[in-house]
Amino acid sequence: MKKILVIAASAALVLASCNKVNSVPQAEGFLSFSDLQIDNEEIIMTKAVSAASGNYSIFIYDSEDKLVKSATYAEVKANDNKLSLSAGDYTLVARSTEEDVPAAAFAQPVYGATTAFNIQAGEVTSIGALTCTLLQTKVTVAYSDEFLAMVTGDGKTTVEVTTGSPLEYELSYNGGNPSYEQEAGYFAVNNGANTTMTVTFSGKIEGKTAKMVKAFEGISPKQWRQVRFVKKVNAEGQATFDIVINDYVDDVELNNLIAGNEAVIGEDPDAPKGDGGIELLLDYEAGCDAEFTSLDNIVFPIIASTDAPTVCLKLKALVPNGVKKFSVDIESDNEAFSLAVNAADATHLDLISPSDDNMIIFQVVPFPYGADLYGQTELSFDLSTAQPAMMIGPYYGTHKFTMNITDLQGCKKSILVQMIVNK
Repeated sequence: MKKILVIAASAALVLASCNKVNSVPQAEGFLSFSDLQIDNEEIIMTKAVSAASGNYSIFIYDSEDKLVKSATYAEVKANDNKLSLSAGDYTLVARSTEEDVPAAAFAQPVYGATTAFNIQAGEVTSIGALTCTLLQTKVTVAYSDEFLAMVTGDGKTTVEVTTGSPLEYELSYNGGNPSYEQEAGYFAVNNGANTTMTVTFSGKIEGKTAKMVKAFEGISPKQWRQVRFVKKVNAEGQATFDIVINDYVDDVELNNLIAGNEAVIGEDPDAPKGDGGIELLLDYEAGCDAEFTSLDNIVFPIIASTDAPTVCLKLKALVPNGVKKFSVDIESDNEAFSLAVNAADATHLDLISPSDDNMIIFQVVPFPYGADLYGQTELSFDLSTAQPAMMIGPYYGTHKFTMNITDLQGCKKSILVQMIVNK
């Protein structure tokens, strides 16, 4: 479960003329926590919000980076929600634990935030909205069913971000019923944008001892790196395997239900510019006649039976930098179609890592799916076979499929494919 530490306070500095404090020397002022609120938001599991304990820590450093004050949340509340400080510039660090971030640990997320402030003599300064986010990279390990079918003995996956501080995710054969460590590991990120994560697998695959080592760059805080092992077939037709990062969810997405107000600082200057040349095209090169001219206005003709010829509808996705994420948001004005989508848990469909329930939707709309999509620069798919079920069944109306594609450089593009079935 994820804890999100929210410090909600007044956004403005209270004017000196209204906040003179006669009980302290004029060389000092107060840092006010009167409106402080710290919550845990269990966003991943229950999305419930509950009050945090008093163990959260607050550290205050002066302009020379020297620690001048530290206190727990409980101590601040007991001190009339304020701390006295000499006039000057400071940095406040809020953290969900008093200890430093561990190099690597299972089930030990640490959240924190940093903000600068100034104390003026005789005045009360309040901190604006401050949200503590994950200071580590979260890593989980999983295996595809096809990979697990190749396992013939115990094994383990070792993940290392800080040299000398690995975590081992055990894989147990269990007499042909493999099970594996699903607890999340949390890793400190100490090398900025140059941080690398090394993933090593060793174990028994199809009766032989197998080992693979793969490094992933660009590791940073506020990320959930989902390591996944998939079966592959090499050029000689032999079964092998690969290690992929199916997806990662950064903290911006995980924190979309933060309680209270959050200040918007501005755009990330390191965010990629443009859409990376991502395109979704009608694929006439695949043998389709020019039945349609626009992806957002695909009108299917009425057909009398499922045996009637269908209209050719083939699409091609071009992702020059390689696919990192590919999802589809589905909505419709037809109640029966919407119910079918909901039954398949496919309102938001992750094509790279679909759930078992999602398989229902692929029987109607044959999107490409699976871990093999990761890293692909071109994807072709034929939606022609989706027509009979939509036009003969009770699925008349307008069906919207928003294709959301993110490439390996972080560039994003959303493209609407709108299918209209007239009754």
